[in-house]
Amino acid sequence: MHSLERSGTTVNSATNLQVSRGLELLTKLKQTTGEYARNEDVMFRDLRSRSYKSNQKFQEAIAQTEATLQKQIEDLEMFFSEKEQLAKSIHEKRRTRIERAHATALRTLPRRAQDAKGGWHGNLQMRKFRVDRKLADGVKSADAAHADVISKLAAKREEIAKLNRRARNYFTGYSAFQRMLRRKPGVPDTSDANPQQLLADIDTNLAFATERLAEFRTLPVPRFFSQFTPGLLTAFILVLGAMMAYGLGFSQLALVGAGGLCAVLLITLLVVHQSGVRAAKPVAAEIAASLVEAMAIQSACAAVSETQRDKTCERLKAEHERVNNDAQENWDKGDEVEAEFKKTQLAKLEKQGPRATAKNEELLHSKLARIESRRATELKHYQDEAAKLTHQFTATHDAEISAVTTEEKGRWDELETSWKRDITPIYQGINAMNAAVAQSFPRWSARYVEDWTPPTDFIPITKFAHFDLDLTQQPDAVPKDPRLALPGPPQVTIPLALAFPEQGSLLFETNESGGATEIGTINNIILRLLATTPPGKLAFTIIDPIGLGQNFAGLMHLADYEESLINRRIWTQRDQIEERLAELNEHIEKVIQMYLRNEYATITEYNERAGSVAEKYHFLVVADFPAGFSETAAARLQSIAISGPRCGIFTLIHWDQRQPSPDGFVPDEIRKNSVCIRQVNDVFVLDKEQTKAGATLVFDPPPEPELAVALSHKIGKSSIDSNRVEVPFEQIAPKPDEYWTSETTNELKIAVGRTGATKLQYLAIGKGTRQHALFAGKTGSGKSTLFHVIITNLALSCSPDQVEFYLIDFKKGVEFKCYAEHRLPHARVIAIESDREFALSVLQRVDDELKRRGDMFRKLGVQDVAGYKRAGGTEPMPRSLLLIDEFQEFFVEDDTIAQTASLLFDRIVRQGRA
Repeated sequence: MHSLERSGTTVNSATNLQVSRGLELLTKLKQTTGEYARNEDVMFRDLRSRSYKSNQKFQEAIAQTEATLQKQIEDLEMFFSEKEQLAKSIHEKRRTRIERAHATALRTLPRRAQDAKGGWHGNLQMRKFRVDRKLADGVKSADAAHADVISKLAAKREEIAKLNRRARNYFTGYSAFQRMLRRKPGVPDTSDANPQQLLADIDTNLAFATERLAEFRTLPVPRFFSQFTPGLLTAFILVLGAMMAYGLGFSQLALVGAGGLCAVLLITLLVVHQSGVRAAKPVAAEIAASLVEAMAIQSACAAVSETQRDKTCERLKAEHERVNNDAQENWDKGDEVEAEFKKTQLAKLEKQGPRATAKNEELLHSKLARIESRRATELKHYQDEAAKLTHQFTATHDAEISAVTTEEKGRWDELETSWKRDITPIYQGINAMNAAVAQSFPRWSARYVEDWTPPTDFIPITKFAHFDLDLTQQPDAVPKDPRLALPGPPQVTIPLALAFPEQGSLLFETNESGGATEIGTINNIILRLLATTPPGKLAFTIIDPIGLGQNFAGLMHLADYEESLINRRIWTQRDQIEERLAELNEHIEKVIQMYLRNEYATITEYNERAGSVAEKYHFLVVADFPAGFSETAAARLQSIAISGPRCGIFTLIHWDQRQPSPDGFVPDEIRKNSVCIRQVNDVFVLDKEQTKAGATLVFDPPPEPELAVALSHKIGKSSIDSNRVEVPFEQIAPKPDEYWTSETTNELKIAVGRTGATKLQYLAIGKGTRQHALFAGKTGSGKSTLFHVIITNLALSCSPDQVEFYLIDFKKGVEFKCYAEHRLPHARVIAIESDREFALSVLQRVDDELKRRGDMFRKLGVQDVAGYKRAGGTEPMPRSLLLIDEFQEFFVEDDTIAQTASLLFDRIVRQGRA
């Protein structure tokens, strides 16, 4: 069985809620409680007689021991009461001393406040002495630090001058380098500097200059020219120039030779000198920059040191002045200190008094606790002695009844275990049944009708009655011992429900025409089914030959909205009854042969797979059977009772046994396929086990007429168009990886819907005699929708080389316009105008294509598309599909268009298939 959930309640299985399950639980409950009640009584009497004497002797010994212990406890209480009185006396004396000390502190408070004032003045004088000494020491330390910096600067100045002379010596012959050394130093930024940092910066620059001077000295050209003074080098160059100009009296030839030699020498000297300048200039610049920066920092350092000394002195003097002023200002606050001391000490005394009193109380309680501890120790000693005696008596008693106790425990454990094992599942089953139906089948009420909404799932049960059983009303029906307590109340209610498909039919057997109870129950079942089943999933055929429809008149409101709910009306005549039963038998044949076959056991299993195309459940309702039933109708009813439940057809029958049964009717066939309820002496009985258990069968009442009418209207409104079945296009469309993969060489086959639970319904044309299709139906029946399904599914399944469309739309272009707007590649022609002449031209176009293909086939000696492709035809040869919406528009007038269209249709139909 399947499971489903509705309104927060889960119906786990219809099998667990059907009538047979309720009878089974009722029988088990009655048998189990009665059996254990008898076992309990037998065991109780046996054990009671064996243990009575031993218990009596034991109680007497225990009573004597308790009397002795009581006397010892009274003596102990007298002794420790005296100890408590002594502790309380000491506590009272200590309390008196605390009060005296508190009074003395209050009396001496003014003197101690004067001492606090003197201490305040002494503290101010000490602060002033300390700041005077700090000022003198600070000024002296600042002067010493400044003097140390000045001393270090003198040494740095000498070191700078020495490096400067050394650099001038190395730069001999290079006046540009020496000018670098004579540059005026800039003013360094000393806003955040201190003398020690500046001295470190001087050392850094001097170390860098020393390192770069050593590097400069290693350069060969500067080292060579440094041997000459600037004047000597200039004179040497001038002499060479003069030699070039005048020749020094030599002859003309000598003059030319000497001049050339001098020129070469001069040029060489100048080139070498310039190359030396270029090589040494970066190093010389860094040396000069370091020395100039060192001189600048050295010049600024003394000022920074002096400034720092002045700031330190000013800070110390300011602090000295501040402390002196503070002392002067606070000297007169001595009175305030004295007053604050009094206030603080007074507050302290106010706290100390209660604290000391509390401590005294704590000491009293501690001493009383120790006394109580000793009392408890002594008491425990006496109690232990009494316990030893009690233990001895108990051991003797236990030895006497150990066998009885052991046997009793074992028997009770065994009985309790088996009781829980047997009774708990019964109550669990009953509770599970009640819980399963509680939410889905509440009492009829105005609130229920107002809040009712159509359900979305089918519930495979319908509650119609319950058993009421009160175990306390029957003598010796349940055990009395708490260990054998019922796991629930003794008043038990067991719900009874029709379960589909196993026990979905109901049969009332009475000796009278349909009464209020049975007819009301059937009406209630019908309303429950309608209220708990999705719209469109139920259909009723109601037969009421005696009442002429009055018994179910309230259901006729449903026909105002959807006739199929009750098969148009309530049937009363003999021939009508035969026809309706024949229809149901035909439906059973259809379901068995088309849907169930050998794949599904019941229509329920089929519907779980079918989804949106699931079959309805049918209910045949009969009042006052066999009135109005012919032999044929009775036979058909019998067939429905036997085969109907498997196919989703169930019966709700009231049988008036006063009337003779039709010939050939076998009552047992109806009974064994139905839940049977008999009326015995104005009491309805479901089964003989119900009578044995003493349970009462109580039917669920139908709603009040006003509520029934209101609910019928709501159900009817929700059922409008509920018979309409919509299959999502995705269920028949090809998957994306199957687009344009279908082949139309042999036939054109396309899915247009579903048939059965898992199969698709195909339109297959182009093979054998299946060449053309004509769709006929009344307005709104879905002809145009079918055209869209065919076009869309073919366009997804086949490429334009496999199928092409000629579309004619006589509905003002509203149907096929979308294919023109989106340029469907398969569409050769789309006639979206209602003009008959234009539509005729489309037929002529198809006829031309027919002739063209005929000529091609004759040249290749083939007769159809498949032969053309086998013969090696290279041109694509798609199947041509002509679709015409509102086909009859061609023939609305008897004119040339109609005659020409008729001829073209005749030729296309007869010759186009190839």
